[in-house]
Amino acid sequence: MTEKIFTPLTLSIWFAIWSIGGILIAARVFNFRRERLILGISLGLVLQLWFSNWMAYLIPVPYSFWAGALIVLLFGLYGIFPLNNLRVSVSYHPRRGPRFEFLREHAYQLISLAFLIYLFTSIGRGLNIFDDFQNLPVTSVMAAGDIPPHFPFDPNLRFGYHYLLLLFSAQLMRLGDLFPWTAMDIARAVSLALLFMLTYLWTRRITRSQLAGFLGAVFVAFSGGARWLLLLLPPEFVGSISQHTTLMGSGIPTAPDLATALISIWKIEGDGPIKFPFAYANGINVPASMSHGGIGVMGILVFLLLIILARRLRDYKTGFIFAAVFASYALTGEYTFLIVYPSIGFALLIHWIRTRRLNLPRSLLPALMVGSVSLILVLFQGGVFTEAFRGFFARSAEQESFHTFTFALSMPSLISAHLGALDLLNPYQLIVAIFETGPVVFVLPLLFIWGLKMVRARQWWEAGVAASAFLSIFSLFIKYTGTAGESANTRLLATLTIPPTLYAVPLVWTWLKSRSEQMKIVISSIGCIAIFGGLVFFGIQLIAIQKPILPLFITELDAQMEKRYWNQLAPDAMVFDPNPLRVVTVFGRATDAMTSWTPKSEWAALVDKPDSRALHAAGYDFVYFGIEYWDELSKDDQKGLQDACVKVADEMQGIRSPDDYRKDFRRLLDITSCK
Repeated sequence: MTEKIFTPLTLSIWFAIWSIGGILIAARVFNFRRERLILGISLGLVLQLWFSNWMAYLIPVPYSFWAGALIVLLFGLYGIFPLNNLRVSVSYHPRRGPRFEFLREHAYQLISLAFLIYLFTSIGRGLNIFDDFQNLPVTSVMAAGDIPPHFPFDPNLRFGYHYLLLLFSAQLMRLGDLFPWTAMDIARAVSLALLFMLTYLWTRRITRSQLAGFLGAVFVAFSGGARWLLLLLPPEFVGSISQHTTLMGSGIPTAPDLATALISIWKIEGDGPIKFPFAYANGINVPASMSHGGIGVMGILVFLLLIILARRLRDYKTGFIFAAVFASYALTGEYTFLIVYPSIGFALLIHWIRTRRLNLPRSLLPALMVGSVSLILVLFQGGVFTEAFRGFFARSAEQESFHTFTFALSMPSLISAHLGALDLLNPYQLIVAIFETGPVVFVLPLLFIWGLKMVRARQWWEAGVAASAFLSIFSLFIKYTGTAGESANTRLLATLTIPPTLYAVPLVWTWLKSRSEQMKIVISSIGCIAIFGGLVFFGIQLIAIQKPILPLFITELDAQMEKRYWNQLAPDAMVFDPNPLRVVTVFGRATDAMTSWTPKSEWAALVDKPDSRALHAAGYDFVYFGIEYWDELSKDDQKGLQDACVKVADEMQGIRSPDDYRKDFRRLLDITSCK
């Protein structure tokens, strides 16, 4: 077995390359000082991901990952020219001697960042909630070189997905020789840590208060909906509300109705030693600390970067970097990217009404230029927009793309991933919708006022942020009906909740300065309500640190097999497994088992009758299974996997789990000779 080339040491070197490049860009291209460390690392991360994604079209993985990091470093070095821009700040103390101001100023930021990464990585190791059944196989095939990715369970389908976070986890897996689940935990943790640190610095810059910066980070980390407020209502009234509410998604296995669910454990897979109460969960406005899905908080991190960088948009250097960051935003969410354009247009309309002149301000031209460049880039970089663009010009491409995108008009409603469609014209459902969205909606008036100020100041990107929150109201009348399912409608509400969440503390802090003590107490109480549910869940998450677990479909035997065989089979090899999630994750090779997460009938037939020659005729080169599947087969079916043409490539034996000492095995069969 050939050893994997890359090690944690080279992962650290790779991390340092793009971090230094990002810091140089933040300090010398955008002229940031106090925020340059965290802003630079965040900027370096996003840029190297974007460049790596493009380089994957030209050169194979992992060279494309190194190329992406080196390009960021080259841009940073280019930003320091002419060399008189390169200054190292050194001060001298008569007793302590010389010291570098950069390290002195930013040491606490590095310590905080490292601690937060450790904290959220440890939490992630103890949880397997949300859609890891999708993320881990995609991470595995991307790390093996399939970028942009195809659907792991049907290699003929292009997987139009917002995969920026999964690309980061694929990089960590490949360069650090990590398991995909470990890489995914670290990727989420890094993005969470950077978001909270960057929120602190950004809020501190606006308010000029470290306390406000800290509160801003806490609010972004834990604020969300307040479903639990329903517990304060009389039981009879909650029963009436429950009769007008239909549960959906994970709400269905939780309880038969909302009233029962509020006093029940949230029935989800992969939760930790202590179960989550359904009353503190949320299907619309989820706390950032609970972002364990395939997007995580990467979209919010890029969104905040755009807000911070927008005011420094002044020349071709800043314009190109900004365009690249904006294009990467499309790889975190299609709706939130697309709504930027009408939002800036709406801000321009407000400007025309205010000035009574139909002119195009010169200050808007940089935003229009970078927006145009970014839009062209996203049509070809991969992801949802690329597949939609491809399908627009070729009907056959629609059959080769995983997702479909269809919409319909509806009565004004909010879609909760747990409580279904909440009709805003129904008084009972309106109450649930308000609680589900949370107190952050009270920030919207201040955000709109801020947006008007930004229009007057001709800060078009920030004006567009406020406008996007306003325009999201129209999403209440639109319903997505594509292959991603009804729960995907919650993404249409992102611009209704994310902008006021980011701006809540800086705007409210400024507004409260001249208000009475009583008003400050009221507003502080509302803030506590907003973060209470997130804090309850965070306390439960901390307990999970003490019991790290493997993914639900992976055992220790699978992990050992992954160590031996991941990315070692031929690039076009297919492995048959009655559990397709497992086989793609373990071997980094696609299988042909599903269409839109529904098992194919021909695959199901092979699971029932696994004849080696039939499997090879279906395109499979290997078969992978464990003792449970083997014991389920009849003697005749077992003989179908014991033909003379079948070779045992490898076999591992052990126990099923630390809590189940029954014998188990994993067997890899080579059926390439079964003609």
